[in-house]
Amino acid sequence: MNILLVFPKSVFLSAPMVWPPLGLWYLAAQLEAQGHHTEFMDMSANDTLPADGEYDQLWVSAKSPQAHEINKIAEHTKDWTKTTTVLGGAAAWVSPHKYADMFDLVVRGEGDHPDTIKDILYPFLPKNSIYIPELHYTLDWVLPPIRKWSHQYHSYMTSQDGNTYRMTSMFTTRGCPMSCAFCESGRMGVIWGEQTRYEPLSIVEHQIKEILDLGFTGIAYYDDVFILNKRRTLEMLNLHKKYGNVPWRCFMRSDILHKQGGKEYLQQMKEAGLIEIFIGIESASNEIKNNIHKGTTIEQDTNVVTWCKDLGITCKTSFILGLPGESEESIQKTKDWILKVRPTIVQIDRLIPFPGT
Repeated sequence: MNILLVFPKSVFLSAPMVWPPLGLWYLAAQLEAQGHHTEFMDMSANDTLPADGEYDQLWVSAKSPQAHEINKIAEHTKDWTKTTTVLGGAAAWVSPHKYADMFDLVVRGEGDHPDTIKDILYPFLPKNSIYIPELHYTLDWVLPPIRKWSHQYHSYMTSQDGNTYRMTSMFTTRGCPMSCAFCESGRMGVIWGEQTRYEPLSIVEHQIKEILDLGFTGIAYYDDVFILNKRRTLEMLNLHKKYGNVPWRCFMRSDILHKQGGKEYLQQMKEAGLIEIFIGIESASNEIKNNIHKGTTIEQDTNVVTWCKDLGITCKTSFILGLPGESEESIQKTKDWILKVRPTIVQIDRLIPFPGT
């Protein structure tokens, strides 16, 4: 079959062509392994959809903030009779019934297992159905995503010694054991199940090598908590050393870093190429952190920022205003903490709940 993979326009981002939609590229790997031809379109770069019949199937993967763009695609394809349309991704996971009448099939769940691919290609359900795939409890079957479309995305990070690196993103795990109330990836959500699953290190190494072969000079890990499994993380550090300490950044939690070695562990990561971390602080109020089951304390966060300053690692921090229990006093407390502790980068967002979450 000839299949077009579509990522809707990211109207909620000021710079949409930064990180690729890797989920679609994981799908492409399994599709091509089964002998099908895939093409990819990010509508932030190209907003011209094909006509009915140009492809056998059109697969759309979208996030909840892209809801209006999903509607535009559905309007374009509503009278199609030759090309089958499929919707998946986080938007479908959260509100599948909202889109069931718009697409021939809505996939609510992980779509890239080889058996799931076959079910989507040759649907056994009536038109306008919702398909919930079986969740597989290992990633031994996973294939590295196809990255031949990666050069249209541009992201850079600069180390504290002034060197700039062109990055691309990677996932090596799926799922998070934490319970942050605002996040669908954790064990209280519906996306990945209740446990963290790990890609085989052979698949991870394949991706690192391919990323470097494509000319990228840095890697951004998008695992929910990169350091969750210390033994595996140390093996990952050895991979980075094998490939010349390729510079990298990752998401991190201050509580886990404290438990697994603190500043000394952070030093080990720096020696293997780490130049930037991202931690979700959310609020400087421990009461608000408790309200959202964050699991970290502002004292732990403060230590991590201090360690990063000592080691020359960029520390990017994220906050959410408007969480349960928020007040003028708690917002002031967060502002005072930022101005006193001075992380390298501060990102402040507002809480915007989506229907179905």
